[in-house]
Amino acid sequence: MLDEVVVHVRRNRRARHVRLHVDEHGEVTASVPARFDAARLDPIVRERADWLHEVLLRMELKARDTEVDLERGDPVRWLGHWLPTTLERTGKRSVVKHHEGRLHMRVPEDADPWDALVTWYRKEARTIFEQRVAHWAGLLQLDAGKVSVREQRTRWGSCTHRGDLSFNWRLVLAPDWVLDSIVVHELCHIEELNHSDRFWALLDARFPRHGEASEWLREHGSALRITRPAAVEDRPVAPRVETEPGIGMARPRKRRRGGGTTPSSDQVSLF
Repeated sequence: MLDEVVVHVRRNRRARHVRLHVDEHGEVTASVPARFDAARLDPIVRERADWLHEVLLRMELKARDTEVDLERGDPVRWLGHWLPTTLERTGKRSVVKHHEGRLHMRVPEDADPWDALVTWYRKEARTIFEQRVAHWAGLLQLDAGKVSVREQRTRWGSCTHRGDLSFNWRLVLAPDWVLDSIVVHELCHIEELNHSDRFWALLDARFPRHGEASEWLREHGSALRITRPAAVEDRPVAPRVETEPGIGMARPRKRRRGGGTTPSSDQVSLF
């Protein structure tokens, strides 16, 4: 049972019931109807305390599994595999190179090797996503816009109405076929900027393993991160939201003229 939990209330005029969410940082949010009496929330949370305890404990254990001690030479994830690391503290600037199946890191004495590692990941991710977008866009005969790499809190990828694509750099920690699934998903949005039946039919035809990739990310997405040992990592982690049992995550509704139903102005969330 939970001794104490802080619940952030988010009022939603479209909500009809109370829904509890636990984000990737372990923050608990209750989505409630606009006129919901907050005093009624406490017994609801107590009733679901066992579920909250299970979710928070599982997230804590997973966080420990993602700790990487670069000083000790712990391996790091790369495209679904593990790379041994070598850390050398020397020189005036940080240099990270992938050579012969090993990640060689050279950082100054006063530099943070974890920051150097993330910088390397993001640089490599941009190259990989540009290559994969070009490859798949060519096969599918689509004209993609600009490709950017970010560190979104709640998305693996997004597509704008101009065809510009954005991807979460942490996907380079996942297997390449999972990464490709996200690329094809977002490319399909160039033709269908929604999650209509036509969109899912396009994705089914162009990347049949997308369902398998989705399940893989739901199961392993929270592990696609790097945390310092014996410390709380203050960087955003891989997108993952736990929703209480019995409440499914609905597919985004089709866009309407004059008002978006997607998470943000002109973008479509992947999951």
